[in-house]
Formats: sequence, structure tokens, C-alpha cells
Amino acid sequence: MLVAVGVVLLYSRWWKWGRRWLTAVALGYWVISIPAGAALLARPIARFDRVEAAADARGATAIVMLGGGILTHGSGDLALDDLLTSAPRILETARLYRLLGQPLVIVSGGNTGQRTPPRTEAAAYRRALLNLGVPSDRIVLEESSMTTRDEAVDVKPLLAAHGVTRFVLVTSPIHMARSLSVFRAVGLSAVPSVSALRSGAERPAWSPIPDRDSLLLSDAVIYEALARVWYLAHGWLDTGGHAA
Repeated sequence: MLVAVGVVLLYSRWWKWGRRWLTAVALGYWVISIPAGAALLARPIARFDRVEAAADARGATAIVMLGGGILTHGSGDLALDDLLTSAPRILETARLYRLLGQPLVIVSGGNTGQRTPPRTEAAAYRRALLNLGVPSDRIVLEESSMTTRDEAVDVKPLLAAHGVTRFVLVTSPIHMARSLSVFRAVGLSAVPSVSALRSGAERPAWSPIPDRDSLLLSDAVIYEALARVWYLAHGWLDTGGHAA
């Protein structure tokens, strides 16, 4: 859309502004596509840490992992799930499971890809966690949610059914602030533990070469800013400023 605006200006009497506009768009796209630019954009909201010791979990007896999306590849009746940016969340959940002494693990995410027959995020996360050593009898699936708001609403009765009053919430550093606020809005207070900021291998911060991982990180930051405005408009966030 930004390029289209520049092209329109370029073929109008404001063609000089069109050139300036397109130059600014190209420069801006480059900045958010390099490691340093993406990190700078993420810094204001990626302010949470992970649980490093069992005591940091404050007596939590469960882990709730929020979905980050999957990409399902299919061929006939065969299908394979690409975990995308959800992979770091799964690794963090498995790490916490070992650290906290085999707590209950709730993985959340519905059929966001609108697949027929349904293929939910939660089911893909379960398969990955099984491969990482989390036993099936410790994993609970929440497979109906389509948004973060849905996850908070649908996870609440699952926690109550298992007698859980304190839990660790796992999601990305970019998503954590909104997630905690959404959970507080439905009456749930969580201990945050963030996954790795990037899903791929770290590149030197000074690298001027754009990469996919940096662009995905910047995209997540921009999406999160827009989502926060949407959630505020619908009253889905706790704005009281209570501690998690």
C-alpha cells in the first residue's frame, strides 16, 4: 500500500514527493528487515524475562502455552505442520516442564488455518511436546480458540477443572504484555515466562543484510501494536495496571 501511494504520486504533479516517498519506504523497509532495526523496534515491548528457577514460578502448578500459529502442508490425506514462530514457545514450555517438576501443561490454539477436516494448533503443539519428553497424561488441549481473547476465556475453565490457582504463561516477548492484560481482564493472574525473541539463528546485530527472521520480528511488533488498539477498543484489556 505504501509503495502504491508512492507510485501514484510519482505519476502526478507531485512527482518529486513521489520519489521522496518511495525512497523513505525503501529505507524504512530495509531498517525493519535488519537485526539492529528489528531489535530496536521490539525493545519497548519485549521487556519480560523467563522463569529461571523453580522459586520464580511462585508455586505454579501448571503451564499455559499460547498459540503462535502453524502452517499446515498437505498432500491428499497427508499433512505436516510447520511450527513457525510457535517453535520457541514449545521449547520454553518443555524447559519449564522439567524445571518445575512435571506440572500440568495446557496448550492452546484452535483450527486457525480453517482446515477441513480441522487441524488445530494445540494438537500440533502436543505432538512436538511429546517428542521433547512431556508425557501425554500431563498435556491438556484447548482447541477452540482463534484469538488471544478466546484463549483466556477458554483456558479459565480448564484451570478451574484441574484445581489450578497459579500458573506460568508462555508466549513470545512481543505478545506477553497484551496476553497478561487479557488474562487479568478475565480474572486470571499469571507468572510470565517468555520464549526466545527470534525463531532462527542469531545474526550479528551490526549486519546490514536484511533477513527473514528480522522482518518477521518487526512484523510481529507492528501487528501487536494494531492488536492492542483493537483490544482496547473492545474492552478486552485490564487497564488497571495490576501486577501479574
